[in-house]
Amino acid sequence: MSEGEKTMVDKSESSSFEDLASAAAHEIEEAKLAEAAAADKEKPDEIPEWQDVLGSGALLKKIIKPGDESEGLRPHRSDICRISYEIKIKDGKGDIVEKRDQVKIYLGDNEVLQGLDLALTLMYKGEACYLHMAPRFGYGESGLKPGESLGMVGETEGPMYEGVAIGPETWLEAKLELHDWSEEPEHESLSIAERMEIGIRRRTRGNWWYGRGEPQLAIQLYRRSLDVLDESEGGITDPTPTGELAQTSEALQELLEERLRVYNNMAAAQLKAGAYDAALQAVTRVLSCQPKNAKALYRKSRILSAMGRNAEALEAARAAAAAAPEDSGARKELQRCELKATRDRSVERRLAKRMLGTTGQPKSGSSPDKKPSRAKMLVWGSLLLSFLVGVASVLVYRYKIQSQ
Repeated sequence: MSEGEKTMVDKSESSSFEDLASAAAHEIEEAKLAEAAAADKEKPDEIPEWQDVLGSGALLKKIIKPGDESEGLRPHRSDICRISYEIKIKDGKGDIVEKRDQVKIYLGDNEVLQGLDLALTLMYKGEACYLHMAPRFGYGESGLKPGESLGMVGETEGPMYEGVAIGPETWLEAKLELHDWSEEPEHESLSIAERMEIGIRRRTRGNWWYGRGEPQLAIQLYRRSLDVLDESEGGITDPTPTGELAQTSEALQELLEERLRVYNNMAAAQLKAGAYDAALQAVTRVLSCQPKNAKALYRKSRILSAMGRNAEALEAARAAAAAAPEDSGARKELQRCELKATRDRSVERRLAKRMLGTTGQPKSGSSPDKKPSRAKMLVWGSLLLSFLVGVASVLVYRYKIQSQ
């Protein structure tokens, strides 16, 4: 019996029959609670309802098959997870947007949609669940239109989307299953061919995110690509004083060229994200190995322009146009930089004239209808006033003479 009920019984003026009825009702309620508790104990495998993963309602999860919790282990960032998933439009017609079975992904690399990536960190081996994902954890503000790439992980030329348009406010629902996972191997233990495969895979996925207006996600994948593509024992060295690289094996040379492609792409993403210093460092790495890389020179020009270093930008644009004379983008960049340089010189000349105080002096052969300067008008005004005062004095003097 609760404290409130005790107070009501003690102070009541009701009959003993009513007191007994009240006590019986309380016992019935206690019995119901006990029965419910017993029922819960009899159903230990009951599936819980939707869980609010982030506490904001943007990512909801419902377990449909419990996983192995005996060791309490869940996958961590960079672990290689073997998963199956199926994505649909929430409250749609049930058409499948994307489906993959037994695919391996690197957790945390955004190789799948962000909602799936986040949910996997909370799953146990063998677990399956349903997800409701807000647009920001699905296809974002860009959405997905028919004919656009799905950007499927591990495929450089993946399939195109063929369903109805997915707008920027479209929620998704997914079925996700985590089969198992393993730790990412040490890069030093991988062969050059394995490094190339992983590096290209991450660069390709980064390109997909960049094309969707997500430069930060692209940068993350480019950096992860460089992790596996960077220095390989006994092969890639610094360039010689002439700017040429020391001779390497064909496989190592391909690894180097792939690495430079990633640096070039990362510079473009960093420029788009406003990280100018980092972008300049990225293209500098490319140009230290390939001084005439037109794409790197072009991006260096764009980066320097964004930093306000216009003279250096013009120099880089000239080098890019010389390296790729047939490239329309390089020519347009050079024209833009030259126009900017012309405007800058014009502004500098005007500022110099103002500093020297020469802007009010007339030029020989100037137009006769040009407005005089303020100083000139003041001089002529003073002379005219003096003349009028003199004339008035003469007239007053003559008037006095005549009156006498």
